[in-house]
Amino acid sequence: MKNKIMSPWYLPVILLSMVLIGGAVIKNRTNTLMTSTPTAASNLDAVIVDHPNNTPGGLVVAQPTITDESSTPNLNPSATAPQSSGSIGIQSLSLPIRAAFFYPWFPEAWTQQGIYPYTNYHPTLGYYDQSDPDIIRQQINAMQYGHIQAGIASWWGQGSSTDNRMNLLLSAAADTSFKWSIYYEPEGISNPDVSALTADLVYLRDQYSHNPAYLRINDRFVVFVYADPGDGCEMADRWAQANTVDAYIVLKVFPGYQDCPSQPDGWHQYAPANATDSQGLYSYTISPGFWKVGETPRLERNLSNWRQNVRDMIASDADFQLITTFNEWGEGTAVESADEWASNSGYGAYLDALHDDGSTYQFFIPAISKASTVQTDPVIIAAGDIASCGSPGDEQTAALLDHLTGTVITLGDNAYESGTIDEFNKCYDVTWGRQKERTYPSVGNHEYKTPAAEGYFSYFGAAAGDPQVGYYSYDLGEWHIVVLNANCSEIGGCGEGSPQLQWLQSDLASHPALCTLAYWHQPRFSSGAHGSETELVPIWQTLYNAHVELVLNGHDHDYERFAAQDPMGTADSINGIREIVVGTGGKDLRSIDNTISNSEVHNDNTWGVLTVTLHPTGYDWRFIPVAGRSFTDTGSDTCH
Repeated sequence: MKNKIMSPWYLPVILLSMVLIGGAVIKNRTNTLMTSTPTAASNLDAVIVDHPNNTPGGLVVAQPTITDESSTPNLNPSATAPQSSGSIGIQSLSLPIRAAFFYPWFPEAWTQQGIYPYTNYHPTLGYYDQSDPDIIRQQINAMQYGHIQAGIASWWGQGSSTDNRMNLLLSAAADTSFKWSIYYEPEGISNPDVSALTADLVYLRDQYSHNPAYLRINDRFVVFVYADPGDGCEMADRWAQANTVDAYIVLKVFPGYQDCPSQPDGWHQYAPANATDSQGLYSYTISPGFWKVGETPRLERNLSNWRQNVRDMIASDADFQLITTFNEWGEGTAVESADEWASNSGYGAYLDALHDDGSTYQFFIPAISKASTVQTDPVIIAAGDIASCGSPGDEQTAALLDHLTGTVITLGDNAYESGTIDEFNKCYDVTWGRQKERTYPSVGNHEYKTPAAEGYFSYFGAAAGDPQVGYYSYDLGEWHIVVLNANCSEIGGCGEGSPQLQWLQSDLASHPALCTLAYWHQPRFSSGAHGSETELVPIWQTLYNAHVELVLNGHDHDYERFAAQDPMGTADSINGIREIVVGTGGKDLRSIDNTISNSEVHNDNTWGVLTVTLHPTGYDWRFIPVAGRSFTDTGSDTCH
């Protein structure tokens, strides 16, 4: 039964996993069809129908598979000769073709059913925005690394959000050998009549098919078509009658499809909850796993099995060798890189397996993730300038914390505008306060707008240290961590002979760890609006003398990473301290107009958090942006 579109803005993702599997069909190279015994992956009883709500921006997920064209059955034997799709000279791909199902619907789809981010995983690119051409180019590069020749992009009709992104996809593939096709989703939620289908095919021909990056087989532009469990031969008839433009049509299988009078150029299956699906020589499809948000996994991820499935896919000699999917994050079927399967190549373990055609060698190195059971080195998650009841940023960064494992540290100005206990309770507690039990805070200047920062110390209690001074230290793994108070006038100064400096010198002397990290609010060095704090030179000198590795600060509402330097700002790669400003916790962001010496990376338009993995002899850092933003910054360094 067809499902209706419930809203012009949020299409229901009713067919997000609408998996229908027909009896397997074996097709030889002369297009002889013969039925075969259905496999477990093609059992018609194993129908999966999902009903995710609120697919954003008019975007809906459904998924195709690709087909063969070594010789092409006539879609409409009784019709007059179709018009040519007419792009002689544009390169066609030869079979077999490796392709992946692709979803150009982010950042909208990071929020579904009131859940953000709508995924159980942590994409290496962050919760990206596909209106950014750089993101699309990176995704094309990743697919080509996995020897994926074409992407099958979800398409929801003329003027839809997915339609509006099609030119961006094609442009990003310019000067590459990568190709795009569309996946015709409206068939999965309605029965478009012949005139509507013809109009869409003409539109696709005129708008996209002449682009060199559009997928063609034997000089015919390729269109994949979804179906739902209620479809039958009537659908094949409609498409046969509608195809007046000589498109290469690939329909999704349904019960009895092999007996239909109208046969398209090919048939495909989409069954992401099954590790493999074979449709004879039409297609062979593999899925890395299926773990939809809010469910238990239907298909557990197993890299060894995946590599075997890659080898089986290649051995099948099917015309289309298909991956479900490149980036369907909501259902957890993506092969795109994520923290959970990050690798040395930078493309992730599943694309590594495709890259080396399933050989037994593996690059896989687990990275920071909630799901990882291998990562043992501690992780800190940091940002400052956080909660304001008048800004949505802290809600967005707090959502990141919900999915990250580690020790949360705050870099000051935790609750705006004045750090009162009321502001902490109403603004901070409902966002970052969800992580209060694993938080080690530092105090900012806004907290001292309340006398003695009483609201801050009252809210955090013993975790904030002695309320008379606001500095303290602790050990985390092999690292020693120092938390300072840069509100110098409130605690007797920060210069020579000051109580804090004397305490710091003693603390460092009594904790001679190989690796030490310090954090506080106001930065010694900054290109932001507040600039560099010269009052903190004695603090930096003490840290420098003790060979501290890394300093984290907030105060300026931006992100900025500096090269290692000495207390006066001279680059020093041997003994210098690296500083990273992470004032991106949720308060309004401010521009960086001019950068100062040794500034390596900066960004002033992205909320997010910094994760730092504390290895025994070094550290890795990564900036994770909120949904809809693509900026990130990653790197590694060793301890002195």
